[in-house]
Amino acid sequence: MKSLKLFAAACVALATLCAGSASAASYPVKPVTVVVGFAPGGTNDILARLVAAELEKRLGQPFIVENKPGASSMISANYVKNAKPDGYTLLVISSGGLTVNPAVYAENRVTYDPVKDFTPIALLATFPLVVTTGPNLKEVKDLSGLIAYAKQHKVPLAHGVATSTFQLAAEVLAEEAGIEFNHIPYKGSGPVVADLMGGQTDLAVLDSAAVMPSVQAGRLQALAVTTAKRSAALPEIPTVAESGLPGFDVTIWTGFVAPAGTPPEVVQTLNKALGEALAQPDIRQKFAQLGMDPGAADSKVLADATQKDLARWTKVAKEAGIRFE
Repeated sequence: MKSLKLFAAACVALATLCAGSASAASYPVKPVTVVVGFAPGGTNDILARLVAAELEKRLGQPFIVENKPGASSMISANYVKNAKPDGYTLLVISSGGLTVNPAVYAENRVTYDPVKDFTPIALLATFPLVVTTGPNLKEVKDLSGLIAYAKQHKVPLAHGVATSTFQLAAEVLAEEAGIEFNHIPYKGSGPVVADLMGGQTDLAVLDSAAVMPSVQAGRLQALAVTTAKRSAALPEIPTVAESGLPGFDVTIWTGFVAPAGTPPEVVQTLNKALGEALAQPDIRQKFAQLGMDPGAADSKVLADATQKDLARWTKVAKEAGIRFE
């Protein structure tokens, strides 16, 4: 009798395993929710909707974008962390949400582990920040001129801060250039741009989508991009490295993750579809319009970027004394 019960239990376990494998292999069989931690209309929201539309086209099920903004993406990250790991709740999240939040917020504020609580799927896009000046520094024509100006005047330049990620990027720039910034916090890139044009701040390190319309209109000056190479989306703007700080590289990115424990078969299905999408010329053109370069449909690339940036920003935040309780 005992042997019979053990046999029956083994059969049930095997059937469950097979059912799970079959389900993962046929994924998706119902609508998928793509959570994004930003309000509708922002760069990452637009990116999430582009990706969702491409996945829906290739995988035959609706991919529905759900906005859960707030708390620097911590609300959306915590929501997805606690979702069932079956591939039907996914998260589009910025590098700041994954790697800067744990670096700058106290442990009791961040309710997720960026490595242990998520399964990496793909690095969707990379983009530079743009070192931008306004009318207060109209005589400054390039980054080397900005550095020389700051050293000559010996007064910290007023830097408009849209996010903690941008503040840390500016800290790296200031440290390597041997200058100082007085960081002024704002509730987003839009207000920073407005005050920069109005002369309330001297400069800002901002996402390209926020500043380029004003740069193209002649109201602001773009001095340099923070990536190691010139951005394909902004080829006319030199890099910080080209402008006198060799080796400088601050690349911002957007990742695509699932809850920890999501089956590998699901990740592989999403990777294949994303790889096809990111290779399409029209998609690459749409990314360029957002000031982004297409990333890699490879979970290892995202995992490596997360580990690298988490270590880097933890070090920068500690050395700069940036800590939010």
